[in-house]
Amino acid sequence: MRLLFFIIIVLQFQVGISQISKPSNGAVDNTHTTYAFTYCTLHVSTDEVLNQATLIIKDGKVLKAGTNLEAPKEAIVVNLDGKHIYPAFIDLYSDYGIPPVKKENMGDNPKTGAYAWNQAIKSDVEAKSVFTHQEKQADELRKQGIGAVLTSSKDGIVRGSGVLVNLSNQKENESFIKDRAAGFYSFNKGSSSQLYPTSLMGSMALLRQTYYDAKWYAESKNPNKEFNLSLDAFNKLQELPSIMEVSNKYNAVKAKQIGDEFKVKYIIKGAGDEYQRLYDIQNTYARFIIPVNFPEAMDVEDPFDAEQVSLTDLKHWEMAPANLSTLEKNYVQFCITSADLKDKSQFLNNIRKAVKYGLSEKQP
Repeated sequence: MRLLFFIIIVLQFQVGISQISKPSNGAVDNTHTTYAFTYCTLHVSTDEVLNQATLIIKDGKVLKAGTNLEAPKEAIVVNLDGKHIYPAFIDLYSDYGIPPVKKENMGDNPKTGAYAWNQAIKSDVEAKSVFTHQEKQADELRKQGIGAVLTSSKDGIVRGSGVLVNLSNQKENESFIKDRAAGFYSFNKGSSSQLYPTSLMGSMALLRQTYYDAKWYAESKNPNKEFNLSLDAFNKLQELPSIMEVSNKYNAVKAKQIGDEFKVKYIIKGAGDEYQRLYDIQNTYARFIIPVNFPEAMDVEDPFDAEQVSLTDLKHWEMAPANLSTLEKNYVQFCITSADLKDKSQFLNNIRKAVKYGLSEKQP
């Protein structure tokens, strides 16, 4: 992962595609565009680097990559001598393009309609139905080398499905890679205005009860049973990979326990403090999505302010950048995410910092 002195090429060209459903305002352009990027240093993988290589792309798809390739006659040739082409990152935990959550004060009442009795169960939410491109945000992510994101709503205990999209300048219709890519869960009830649950124990109980209710709903042969949109959607979520967000290393272990109970292999979106409970994290045998939002240095110039800073906070500030290398050295499978970063422009800088703290250049 050579993150210094490189250029990431992100293809944003409005290329011709086989057919689109929307009418064109004017003459329809069915041109199939081919690009040949020549004389570049092409990083195929962490172990394979091709010098003086050529990358040929047609309609946004790679046709050929290698050395001694002849550019097609119809190709637009771009000489990249002295420049590098790297594969883009795929961020598996994003809320890019998802509208902000609007908290509705429904009191202690369930959502109107044939839905679950608890507002925190939002299994019917589908990111593909509300996703819209946000060009400014997309540009920020592209500048950090991120070419695609798995995005979803971050509200509720059961959060519905996420959509995998590329960060091109194309319309939403042409940007979907997979419309239902994963199901999302957490122990945080989010915007629900209902009193229950009020604790972590209550959140875990509600999630477990939803699994049991959904199992009953799927297996019941009673022709007069209720129709429940939330339970029906919840059962369909079980066909997808399950991603569970946790707020700390302790809850990662709790998520594993619930997963074992219902034979679900959660992919756990961690909090960046996994190194503090490494043995238990190892024993989850789970795969993790780890943020790189390292804490900022505390202002301790004033002696009074210095006294307010705990040793725990100081040690986490010191050790957080080594979290990724600690996980790698102890054979915990993980990928990285820009989630939780207030300033996305720090993504690459923080990865470089993690490398300085021992993370292998090959790992991400």
